[in-house]
Amino acid sequence: MKKKISFAVILFIAGVVLAAFISTNAIKEAYRSRAIEKEVENLKQEAGRIQNDNNDLQKQIDYYSTPQFVERVSKDKMNMQKPDENVVVVNQGAAQQSRVAGEQNEVYQEESNESNYTKWWNFFFKYQ
Repeated sequence: MKKKISFAVILFIAGVVLAAFISTNAIKEAYRSRAIEKEVENLKQEAGRIQNDNNDLQKQIDYYSTPQFVERVSKDKMNMQKPDENVVVVNQGAAQQSRVAGEQNEVYQEESNESNYTKWWNFFFKYQ
């Protein structure tokens, strides 16, 4: 009987070891499968993002190839004009300089109404 019991115990232990081995491999495969699914999902999201970028770039290409864009660039960058157009140049710097000069004159006129000692008093004792 001892041989049967020892054989049964050895068979039981071998069964437990085999079950543990199979369980460990099943858990590893499940983990690996889950990691692969996450990777696939990330790649799908990246593919969608790249597709959106491609759509945006295609829209830009379509816009850059329109005649309106070509005309605008030729006018802005190359200083070209159509034969029936008249170009008027407005110098904004001169307009700003005249406005600043007018403001300075107004400030100077306001300050000139004060007496000399008041100006000196304000110069030394007021921190504006």
